[in-house]
Amino acid sequence: MTNNELSTQFEKISDQAKAATQNLRDAGQRTRDQLAADAARARDKATAAAEQVKAKANDARDNASSHWQEVRDKWQAHVAKVRANVEEKKEKHDAKEADKDANLALSYALDAIDFAAAAVDEAEYAAIDAMYARAEADALRA
Repeated sequence: MTNNELSTQFEKISDQAKAATQNLRDAGQRTRDQLAADAARARDKATAAAEQVKAKANDARDNASSHWQEVRDKWQAHVAKVRANVEEKKEKHDAKEADKDANLALSYALDAIDFAAAAVDEAEYAAIDAMYARAEADALRA
């Protein structure tokens, strides 16, 4: 993969973040029922993305990939647990409990955003390091 291809792949993160930001802004104007449908679509999209990442990682065989597979597996287990808790809590109709659930959901969202930001930083490092490794290999061949 060339440096330009790495940059193009990285740009997809920005595009995806911009689309997600717009979706969040739009969601602020929706009704509760519309938000429920939006949340279901977003969950399905996130699940599909996680499955795609897992499939790619399963194809990889080097040590770095196995480390990332472990991180992905832990993240997916965490997400599954949180989603199960959310579904369970949807059954409750108590306003006080609903408020607690909303605060927990907000906390989870902020944690997920922090995780994503850290992942972007790690991806930037990994891409630049890959570029350096390629330049180093090319220099040694010359």
